[in-house]
Amino acid sequence: MNSRNYFLFLVLLLFSVDAHAWQDDERTAQEEEWLRLIRKADEYSTAAKYDSALIISQNIALAAERESNYEFITRAYFTMAGVHYRINKMDLASEVYQKARRTAELWGNKSFVARADLAKGIVYDNLAGSALDRNSENYDSIKAFAFLDSALIFYDKSRKYYQENTPDNYLMLATVANNYAANYDFRKEYLKSIEERRQTIKLYRQAGYATYEIDNIKALGETYLFQYEANLSYLDSAQKYLTEALVLGTEKEMTEVALAASEKLARINQYVGDEKNSNLYRINVDSLLEEIYSRNYDDKVLELRAQYQTASAELEAEQAKSRALSLERDRRVTFIVAAAILVILFIWLYLLDQKRKNIKAIAAKNDELNKQRIDELLQEQEIASLQGVLEGQEQERKRVAIDLHDRLGGILSMVKLHFSAVEEKLPEDNPEKKKFLTASELLDLAAGEVRNISHNLLSGVLAKFGLLPALKDLTDRINESGEIKLNLIHHNVENALDGEQELQLYRIVQELISNILKHADAKEATIQLIRNKDEKIVNLIVEDDGKGFDPSTPSPSSGIGLSNLKVRVNKLQGSFHIDSGKGVGTSVSVNIPVEND
Repeated sequence: MNSRNYFLFLVLLLFSVDAHAWQDDERTAQEEEWLRLIRKADEYSTAAKYDSALIISQNIALAAERESNYEFITRAYFTMAGVHYRINKMDLASEVYQKARRTAELWGNKSFVARADLAKGIVYDNLAGSALDRNSENYDSIKAFAFLDSALIFYDKSRKYYQENTPDNYLMLATVANNYAANYDFRKEYLKSIEERRQTIKLYRQAGYATYEIDNIKALGETYLFQYEANLSYLDSAQKYLTEALVLGTEKEMTEVALAASEKLARINQYVGDEKNSNLYRINVDSLLEEIYSRNYDDKVLELRAQYQTASAELEAEQAKSRALSLERDRRVTFIVAAAILVILFIWLYLLDQKRKNIKAIAAKNDELNKQRIDELLQEQEIASLQGVLEGQEQERKRVAIDLHDRLGGILSMVKLHFSAVEEKLPEDNPEKKKFLTASELLDLAAGEVRNISHNLLSGVLAKFGLLPALKDLTDRINESGEIKLNLIHHNVENALDGEQELQLYRIVQELISNILKHADAKEATIQLIRNKDEKIVNLIVEDDGKGFDPSTPSPSSGIGLSNLKVRVNKLQGSFHIDSGKGVGTSVSVNIPVEND
C-alpha cells in the first residue's frame, strides 16, 4: 500500500472523532485553554509546522502532568506522536503512542485506549513496509513479518473495542478494516484483503464518507488485479471495480483515483489482448496527468500566494512583536539602571555611615587608649614613687639597725661591763645587791631587745647566712608564738638568687605573713620556694587556710600591702598571681626570673 494511503489512515485516526470524543460539560478554564492549544497544534502539524506543534503539545503534557490531568496528557501525546509519524520517526511515534495508551487507561477512557492500539498497529505496518522495501537500508523480510504480526494484534484489540462498545461508529470500524486490508496486502494474502476491503466500503457508505468509499473501491479493484497477477484469477472482478472507481472518480473530480484506475485498466486490457482499449486508457492517463499537472501548478501558485500573504502577515506580526519586545526591553533596562543606581546609592550611604561609625569608634578607642595610657603612666609613677619610698625605707632600716647595733648596743655593752665590775665588788650580804642584780637583768633584756630590733630591721640572719636560713628562722619564731602553724618547703634554690633578690623575696614573705597574721584568721600557712631550671624561674608560693577575700575588691588595708608586693615583684622583673575567695583561703604565687648556674 502506498504512503499516501497510510497518511490518509493516520489523518482519519487523529482528526475523525466520534460524537463523544471532545464532549465535556464541565471543563475548567484551564482545560478549555489546553483544548484550544491542542487544536492549534494539530493545525500546525497538518501545515507541516512540526516544531511549533511539538512545542505546544510538549508544554501541555508537562502542565497536565503537574496537575495529574490524564485526559490532556493523553491528548497531548496523541498530537506529539502524530508529528513523529508525519516526519517518519516511527520509533518515537510508537513510544509516544504507548505512553498515550497508558495515560488513557489512567484517565479511564477506553475509546482513546482503542485509538492508541489502532495507531500502534499503523506504525507497525509502516515499519513493515520499510522493511519489505528491497531498495531500503532497513530491508529485512523476517523483521517485516514480525511487524505485521504485531500490527494485527493491535488491530484486533481496537476492532474488539469498537464492535463491543460502539458498533454504530462506522467511521472507526471502517478505518480498522482498511488497515487490516493494507496489512494483508503486505503479506500478499489478497483474498483476506478483499474481504476487509468489502467491509471497509460498506462501513464508509454507512458512515456517509463517499470519498473514502470511492478510494477503497479503487483499492479493491487493485487487490483483485494483484490476485490475478499472482494466481490468474478474478481479473473480471478487478476490471469491474476499477471501472466503477474510474466512473465515480471522474464524477467526483477525484483525479488521482481516476488516474490510478485508468493505469490499472490499461494493464488489464493488455492482459486480455485488447490493445485498442488499453491505448485509450493510456491516453486517458496522459490527459489526467496533464490535468493534475495543471491543477497542481495552479494550486502551487495559490499556495505560494497564500504562503506569501501568510509570511507577510507573520512578518508584520513579528515586527510588531519585536517593537513591543524592544519597548519592553527598554523599560526593563531603564528599570534595571534605576535599580542599580538606587542600590549603588544605598551602598554608598551605607559605606559612608559605616565610615562615620568607624571614625567614631576609632576616636572612642583612641580616647580609651589615651586614658589607659594615662592610667598606666600614673601607675608607673606611683610604682616608681613607692619603689623610692621602699628603697628609702630599706636604707633607713639599715641605718637605724646599724645605729642600734653599733651605738646603742655598744653603750649597753659598756654599761654591762661596768655593772659587772660593780657587781664583783658588792658583798653578798649587801641589801642593795638584789636590786643591782635586777637592774643587770633588765639591762641584759634591753640589750637583747636592741639586738632583736636590729636583727629585724637588718635581717641579720639573712645578711649573714642567706635566704633559706632567714626563712627558717622566721618560721621558727612564728611557730614559737603559737598564733599559727607555719610550714616551709623548698627545693633546689641554694645559690639561685643574688643578695638583692634574696632581700626582696624575704621582704615579700614578711609582707605576706604579716597580712596572714593580721587579716586571714588562718590556722595554718605554708611557704613554698622552688627553683625551675627549665623555665629559669624561682617560684614562691605563700598560701593559707583562712577566710580569704575577693582580689577584685581589696580592702584599703590589704590594698597597700598588694601595692608594696607589686612594687617589689616589678623590681625583680617578675610576676605574681593571687588566687582567693571568701571562705576558701588565699594563695599568692610569685615567679622571679633567674640565670642557671
